[in-house]
Amino acid sequence: MSEAPRVLALDFDGVLCDGRPEYFETARRAYAAAWPGADTERAAAVAGRFAAARPLVESGWEMPVLLHALVRGVPESELVDRQAWRPASRRLLVEARVDRESLARALNAARDAWFTRDPDDWLRHHAFYPGVCARLLQALDAGVRVAVVTTKAERFARALLAAQHPRLAGLPVIGREPERTVPKPESLLRLTADHGLPAGAGGLWFVEDLLETLESVRATPGLDAARLFLADWGYNTLEQRAAVGSRAHIALLSLADLAAPFAVWPR
Repeated sequence: MSEAPRVLALDFDGVLCDGRPEYFETARRAYAAAWPGADTERAAAVAGRFAAARPLVESGWEMPVLLHALVRGVPESELVDRQAWRPASRRLLVEARVDRESLARALNAARDAWFTRDPDDWLRHHAFYPGVCARLLQALDAGVRVAVVTTKAERFARALLAAQHPRLAGLPVIGREPERTVPKPESLLRLTADHGLPAGAGGLWFVEDLLETLESVRATPGLDAARLFLADWGYNTLEQRAAVGSRAHIALLSLADLAAPFAVWPR
């Protein structure tokens, strides 16, 4: 097995960058704009709980719903994991007579307006995790091809990367198209093809903070030889991190592991 990847692919939010302050503020603005009877005064008081509950969110439209759930004081039993959260979020939508499409539009509009009006303030609501940018630059210096695989709009990801280092601004950012969000397994298959990696031959390493995504990648024909890592500093729970121990095909990665030579990354 190679001691270094030919292609190192990394998720953005929750792996490279912690954007929870931006998520909360964008969700708060979208909530005020699109949720009937939004309690904006109480919404401002739940920022800490919103950050802690971030692992529940899979899609952007859920963020205003999560904010409303915290404002409403939904039972903690409905916030323990995604299995409990999904039916709770659907119920809240029905009760408010609001749909996910309108929330998604409101969220995108709030983010676009903020980024256009005051990009520096928008950038300040993000923080890259310690050491990750330096590690990416080391990988590039070693000849490893590095790519960002994300559902985040490319212009936002690239603006954040550019603010860290000019070389990072040139990284490939794939996963979002004008008309659709590309599933991460599809993006990874494109990467293997673009870089001449034969299907099933290895050479692709992928770091992600969502366990379900890693399982989906593993189940995708042509990606079964990829080395998969769950970022233990990302938007996941203690239970999800513990579950990696029973999965031989996924390794738990810490920030200390990330900074170490590829040869000693966990297997």
